[in-house]
Amino acid sequence: MVEKTEVIDGWPLETGDYAIGDTQCPVAVVTLGSKMNEEVVNEGAAIAGPLHTENLGIEKVVSNIVSNPNIRFLIICGSEVQGHITGETVKALYENGIDPDTKSIIGSPGAIPFVENLPIEAVERFQEQLTIIDMINNENLDEISKKISECIEEDPGCFEKEPMIVQLNEKEEEEEEVKSFEQENISASSIDSSSLYLLGIENRIRSMKLEINEIGSFEKFSSGYYAGKIQGIVIGFILTLVLVMILFWSLRL
Repeated sequence: MVEKTEVIDGWPLETGDYAIGDTQCPVAVVTLGSKMNEEVVNEGAAIAGPLHTENLGIEKVVSNIVSNPNIRFLIICGSEVQGHITGETVKALYENGIDPDTKSIIGSPGAIPFVENLPIEAVERFQEQLTIIDMINNENLDEISKKISECIEEDPGCFEKEPMIVQLNEKEEEEEEVKSFEQENISASSIDSSSLYLLGIENRIRSMKLEINEIGSFEKFSSGYYAGKIQGIVIGFILTLVLVMILFWSLRL
């Protein structure tokens, strides 16, 4: 039987939208943009929850995992969060770590992948303690359950180091995370409204162009008609004058 350790009081340390199962289970699950926390925990995971942001959210994931040495596998599943690309960002953190100067996650495709509250030691611990299982964009509960079972069977036992406590400014972090996610949703709806508005403007411009072309064509016709009319009057006047002169000279003769 593999060795386990007692979980520290109050774990998980960081609050969030997650479900808790057997805290000595070796498997944690991030469900990205999908909502299936309870279902995944019922399949045997120690903790399961979504991950909406590639900065504050990832800080909480790392903090909760490194503070529980029993967790040796992290399954990343569920629908990828567009814009934030949190699944790929977790993988980038695991594979590449962070830039020590900027605290940015190296190789992340996310928009703002900065983990300013994570020390290098916490990131290194995250990399050493875990094996990452990539199931991004997979919402099939049967397949996820099967992978959880496989990880439990391969459990190497608790990590050999003591729990690492990473202090985050929880209240401020949570408010910022919610604000960031809400702004994304607002931006998405704004884009839809703006698209409709721009489409209306585009149609109006196209209509105006057609009207301008029609006016131009009419002006050309009018100009041609007017010029032809004047030309005809002049020619008629000259011909009349010539005829009058011919008639005049013929009468004199």
